[in-house]
Amino acid sequence: MGIRHQLIDKCCPWQNGRVERFFGTLKEKLNQWQVNNREQLNGALAQFRFWYNHVRPHQNLNGKTPAEVWKGIDIFIRRPKKEYWFEAWDGLLTGIYLKI
Repeated sequence: MGIRHQLIDKCCPWQNGRVERFFGTLKEKLNQWQVNNREQLNGALAQFRFWYNHVRPHQNLNGKTPAEVWKGIDIFIRRPKKEYWFEAWDGLLTGIYLKI
């Protein structure tokens, strides 16, 4: 599959842009939402991961989600079977989930 371990230099976050972007988005949303306990946070992180990878279109992926790119699906050519409205974290995470 071409997956390999890749290291970055210490104190050089710009060498790992994808992960830094993920954490930047996570921090931005967490700063707007109240977490009451560890259990709530664990469930919320699963919701965030789903939103980030399956719902939120990414500008650098030409409007596709990471899941669509990973599966090689072009939603602009192949129409989705169903559309679902996704909302979590009291409305901070929203979007349309396209089931292909």
